[in-house]
Amino acid sequence: MKLGQVPLREIECAGDVVRATTPYILEYDEIAGLAQDISDTYRQLINPAARGLGPRRREANAESYTILGTDSELGRCHFVYDLEETRLAVEMSPEEATKLYRLLREQRIVVPDLELVRRKMSGNLAETVAAILWQIGAIKVSLGDLRPLFKVDDDRNFSPIYIDVKGLTNYPEVNDFVISSAALLVRNIAFDAVCGIEAGSISIAALLAHKFNRPMFFARKSRRYPEASPFEGAKRHEVFRKRVLMVDDTLVHGWTKARVVAALREWGAKVDACFVVFDRQEGGDEDLGRIGVRLCSLTNRDAALSPKIPREISFLTDAEFAEVTSYFRNPRVWHERRGLAFTDIRPPA
Repeated sequence: MKLGQVPLREIECAGDVVRATTPYILEYDEIAGLAQDISDTYRQLINPAARGLGPRRREANAESYTILGTDSELGRCHFVYDLEETRLAVEMSPEEATKLYRLLREQRIVVPDLELVRRKMSGNLAETVAAILWQIGAIKVSLGDLRPLFKVDDDRNFSPIYIDVKGLTNYPEVNDFVISSAALLVRNIAFDAVCGIEAGSISIAALLAHKFNRPMFFARKSRRYPEASPFEGAKRHEVFRKRVLMVDDTLVHGWTKARVVAALREWGAKVDACFVVFDRQEGGDEDLGRIGVRLCSLTNRDAALSPKIPREISFLTDAEFAEVTSYFRNPRVWHERRGLAFTDIRPPA
């Protein structure tokens, strides 16, 4: 059994111990395979000095393994069989325990809990939506040590944070809350149709259009051949002089949206508003403003990094918070500090 196969809940890191629970009773051979994979993962990603596992020690409903180094013991893995679940605990140095916690966090069983968010924080709508995105893992963070940094700016630069709301439909309660909140935000905007952008925002645009009983179509990311239409789901005459609300999942610079706005206006449409779920606040609203488009965002990076969102919801570590805030403070300096080349991105001609 591989570590990546195991769904986990109740993940916590307390000093030099990482604890988690899987809602399954694992078999003896599965535990042995899991212990081995924890050891292998530890050696590959955390401490290359690890040499393997010591012999298994079994007591009643529990068993444990020692993670061995060349000359000393580096850690221990403990497994306890309960009536309807299996609990695991791994002991290692505090710094290494934090890294293991960050790995296990990727496998947490996501149970959207809007009531928990309401109970644990008293933020505004933007902060509440951001908390929910953290809760379902739509906001991802990497320090580059355990997982690669994220590529941004057409893969020319790096980032420690990535926002991926394409999985919203996997969580119906959350999806309904986000779309309903979006509807409240854009209710005073006059529009005749909704235009999404391939591919991340198609479901968001469709559901938002359904809320207002408006037609919806989407802009293609690129044309497959020169004569191809830039839009799918609408003909040129159906868009002529229509007020179109542009919808996308995230906003960075706004240049893709500017291209779509230009194509819509070429077809005779009127475009003066754009809705996004998440604004990274990296100048995209100014880019849209220069072409006469007003931005409406449901949440943004300030809300996502608000102190009102408890770590119990975001699962963010202190090191990750510091890294993300450092990046947003000055991406160029952040790249230089990491020894990475930074490309000054400019809008396409």
